[in-house]
Amino acid sequence: VSIVILHLDSRAALLACLKSCRTIQYSNYEIIIVENGSRVALAPDALRDCAGRAPSVIRSPVNLGFAGGNNLGIRAALAQGADYVLLLSDDTEVAPEFLDVLVQAGEQDKHIGALGPTIYYFDDPKRIWFAGARFDAQTCRVVASRSGELDDGGPTDPIESDWLTGCCLLMKRYALEKVGYLDERFFLYWEDTDWGLRLRACGLRNVVVPFARIWHKISLSAGGTDSVLKAYHKTRSHLQFAQVHAPRALWALQRGIMRDIAWLLIKSRQPDRLRKAWAYAAALKDYHAGRSDRGPRWLWTNG
Repeated sequence: VSIVILHLDSRAALLACLKSCRTIQYSNYEIIIVENGSRVALAPDALRDCAGRAPSVIRSPVNLGFAGGNNLGIRAALAQGADYVLLLSDDTEVAPEFLDVLVQAGEQDKHIGALGPTIYYFDDPKRIWFAGARFDAQTCRVVASRSGELDDGGPTDPIESDWLTGCCLLMKRYALEKVGYLDERFFLYWEDTDWGLRLRACGLRNVVVPFARIWHKISLSAGGTDSVLKAYHKTRSHLQFAQVHAPRALWALQRGIMRDIAWLLIKSRQPDRLRKAWAYAAALKDYHAGRSDRGPRWLWTNG
């Protein structure tokens, strides 16, 4: 298993993630860190001390986005002979047995192409963030089953899912060879949903394995759950996704975005309402312009 960890600048989160990886019981794995336009290079000794082994480091001088950055790691993993590639966000911490459980489930069914764990909120460690999801092609919306629920035991067998979050996504080698890499038109968000639907279209299965567990520090790398950066990229990528997978929903989505802009300008009292309204408008404009890069520079500043 090659564990690919995409990293921008959340250094403390990355080191905590590597420290938790040190406890992984499964032994046959390597770690590949992709420095995705990081401002300060990582110190090899600090990485080795945290991970208990020396990770490989791939450095991109520019931010290639979630899909582009992870694709660098996926290509390196496959070139090194990996049977599985695990995409793991640097703002997660893992249970020691999680990788054993995922690989065992994957080995039992050749029709499974990708597997994911139950993911919990780090600050509320028994509350579920992700345990499978369904895609509604009529509305181009996703519904994450059990999201926000406290874990009361629930199902024990693998759970069928339309897609799996890229926060922690174990991809079989033959699935990657059949489906292809992440679509780099999605700079941030919706690329994992796109890949999961493409996998299903190839006749393979996405499953959540309940006894595999990790914890997610939600959206640290995107400035929080309600950041202007997230508003722009989720909106632009959602429209791009709808164009590919649910074109009939495109007009309704755009109408909803325009309503959100009007609400922010007229009724909202949020302190950053003007920046957020501009982020939605910019996302709409840039989608129609075919833009797929990191977006306007002002999104990445705090001003």
